[in-house]
Amino acid sequence: MPHKKRANRNHVQVNKILANSELSILDKNKKGKKISDRIPRRDNDPADRKREQRILNDDSDDDSSRKRLELKKHINRELQQQKQQQQPQQQQSIIPKQSRKNKYYLMNHPELKDVIKPLPTKTKKRKHESDEEQKKSEPPTKKPCEISKPSICDKLVSNMITSRFRYLNEKLYTSSSIEAQNMFKKDPQSFHAYHQGYATSMSRWPDQPLDEIIAYIRKRSSNLIIVDMGCGDARLARTLKSTHPNITSFDLVALNEHVQVCDIAHTPLKTNSVDIVIFCLSLMGTNLTDFIHEAHRILRLRGTMKIVEIASRFENQPQKFIRKIESIGFQCSKTNSLEEKTNNAPSIYFYTFDFVKISEEMKSKSIVTLAPCLHKKR
Repeated sequence: MPHKKRANRNHVQVNKILANSELSILDKNKKGKKISDRIPRRDNDPADRKREQRILNDDSDDDSSRKRLELKKHINRELQQQKQQQQPQQQQSIIPKQSRKNKYYLMNHPELKDVIKPLPTKTKKRKHESDEEQKKSEPPTKKPCEISKPSICDKLVSNMITSRFRYLNEKLYTSSSIEAQNMFKKDPQSFHAYHQGYATSMSRWPDQPLDEIIAYIRKRSSNLIIVDMGCGDARLARTLKSTHPNITSFDLVALNEHVQVCDIAHTPLKTNSVDIVIFCLSLMGTNLTDFIHEAHRILRLRGTMKIVEIASRFENQPQKFIRKIESIGFQCSKTNSLEEKTNNAPSIYFYTFDFVKISEEMKSKSIVTLAPCLHKKR
């Protein structure tokens, strides 16, 4: 028997290899794979052969898409049938939907005015028109009253007050307390002019030193006997008269009923009878050493002397002032003059000192001096 010829199952691969062998390397890289180059199944089933032919000819895409559309339609029909069974059928309105929004439909059918409510008409407005309407609806705001500028006459009066204050201030720093008392006796109005100018200059200060003293005394007992040396208008006594009634205020001229006229170098108080003595910007005369000696006399043992003065008067040497006060018979318990100055820290305008009396008799009669606070001449 002649030998039966065996069928070549890999004829597609063989044809592909032979075709590629004739091409160059550049053409192989450029050419992409074709769908016809797919390897068919090894079995010779006719159904599989038909399937392979459909894939090669792209005939299967139309059939699959057609089947999908039919399936979607079938599902939608079933869903609609379920909804109709669950929900009751709503009565459809006689008026079509589009005609409800049409304003001319009502004009042609006046009998349907009660049934159909016309839509509100929107008028287009420009931006400036809408802004004007908002301004009209808002309540009118009150215009702030314009501050009247000072006239030339007012400026002249204020300059005269400040110049007189500077003159009197220089007199008080460069004269003794007895000379200042005699000056104010001859001209009582000068004391009022001095305190008027003092109040205007004090309003420009960054700190109010008397506020710190008031806060300090409020924390102390109400039975303490307190003396305010060089009180001015006796603000300390007026502020604390309800809580601390035992506050005595001394000054050269009485501006109100709280002030007692007296030279603070010689007070009528008894020895060792006072708990706190306050000098708030009042060490002004050339005999300020007498003021410190008088404070030592009237203070009780372990009594407190509080001093507040402008920092420029100490000429960057507050330690020298502390040593002289301590040599009289005091001990410094608290001060802000020895704090280290840093770049970020604000500058200190006033130095505060708390001295405690530690001896009943004065150790020495050392002379205490401070630089006068004079205004620079223009």
